[in-house]
Amino acid sequence: MNTIFEKITNTYKLKLAEFDESHDILFQIIKNNLNDEEKKFYDKIKNKKRKKEWLGTRILLKDILGLHKKIFYDEKGKPYLNEKLHISITHSNKYIGIIISKNKIVGVDLELISNRILKTAHKFISVENLSEINGKNYLQKIYLHWCAKETLFKIKGGGGYNFINDFIVKPFKLANSGTLETQILKNKAESITLCFQFINQSENQLLLVWSG
Repeated sequence: MNTIFEKITNTYKLKLAEFDESHDILFQIIKNNLNDEEKKFYDKIKNKKRKKEWLGTRILLKDILGLHKKIFYDEKGKPYLNEKLHISITHSNKYIGIIISKNKIVGVDLELISNRILKTAHKFISVENLSEINGKNYLQKIYLHWCAKETLFKIKGGGGYNFINDFIVKPFKLANSGTLETQILKNKAESITLCFQFINQSENQLLLVWSG
């Protein structure tokens, strides 16, 4: 595990790590902390990438908290720790990010930037907004919209949200890091400030967005 970004404040702890190890090596690192139920669940995972994500998430959480905690999931698939400690998890490629907070519900999203997103941008950004952000650094701007809306979705939990109409990202100035002003319009309108950080890692550029 290689930590590539970390931020600790009075309200949350955030860590992003790179996992180059095989799932067999990761299992050796964490196996003594897993209970029988967790081990049985892990044994049922067939996909090697999913195995690495599952193990890496628990290794990273232990690193943040200083002890192992079992991760639970509610009926909507949202993770929690069975106590007054909020958590959000994100994966992209070999990278895993976790944010935890005792004060409030949190969300985090990580993406490995590539041109593939251009094919689906119209599904989460309105035609009007796409035309407004066109130009220099177009790809990074699209990813800021996507990661911000994914973070809002994780904060709220569950489904039934329209990413174009229900999640709004207000105009922003592109930078290497900063904040985004957003709104959730479904049901009772809610304004949320998000933080973002672009990270250059080897030949990759990553974008991390989280609720501050």
